[in-house]
Amino acid sequence: MGGGHASWNDVVADPRLKVRPNERNTVLSALSSLGAIGTAGQLPIPKKRLLKRLLEWAPCLYTQLNIRTSADAIVHLCEITLGAKIVSANVHDAFVIQHPNDTTKTFSIAPQFWSGNPGDISEALCSEVLTNEGLPKLELDATGWPIYNRIGHIRLNKGKMIAVKAFGDILIPCAPSNLIISVKTETAKERLLYSANMIEGIGFGFFNSATEFWTPSRMNLYKRMGFTAIYLPDSTHAAIHHELNQKGIKSLAINVNGKQLYRPLTSFGEEMKNVAGKHSLHL
Repeated sequence: MGGGHASWNDVVADPRLKVRPNERNTVLSALSSLGAIGTAGQLPIPKKRLLKRLLEWAPCLYTQLNIRTSADAIVHLCEITLGAKIVSANVHDAFVIQHPNDTTKTFSIAPQFWSGNPGDISEALCSEVLTNEGLPKLELDATGWPIYNRIGHIRLNKGKMIAVKAFGDILIPCAPSNLIISVKTETAKERLLYSANMIEGIGFGFFNSATEFWTPSRMNLYKRMGFTAIYLPDSTHAAIHHELNQKGIKSLAINVNGKQLYRPLTSFGEEMKNVAGKHSLHL
């Protein structure tokens, strides 16, 4: 993306990597022995924690090493393919790039070991959209609690907040209650329905079947379970509203605030930023 270090020497010197002075020459030599991005190679670094930090800060290494990819690395490789940061307008394109069964788009430079949990990748894509549209991840303090020093979001998969992971995947501090985003991939089924848990629920997914959303009973259940908004790909969103208009039941797809229950993914980031740190009654 053009924002990284100029050389491996700068990478090794980065304090975030925490390379000890007596290890720098060994690590630098190993990195320098690798070929171009996308060319298979080996990186003989025995210390697992150091290798983990290196892969975190230099995710393009997954295109050279036969190591199971992380969800965040997949997101980075999708951004390289798009040639742009992932935002609401292109997040569905990013999802298609990494989709193993959809060949309409694919990586410009693929990882050597293309693998990953679909749910984790979708969650990482959602987090990336929020970050790039003005709601970055809140940092954790030394004890694992979020530091509430700005508007942003919290991924409920690490630190002390993992105790409430059952309620959803991402939290956005807001009033009168926090927004809890439940991230899914292509199907909603009952997993999405029962993930709101009677709180301020936001659905986010790459749902490809409009039929899961347009029945009166399903719309009423979503509202009863506490969903304020469910964000879907533009094509699925359009298909839902076409059906609702045909049946004359569009008025059922309204949330507790009198606004649209179903919304296109392209409006997700902006709408989350408009209410983050304020109050959710505008959503």
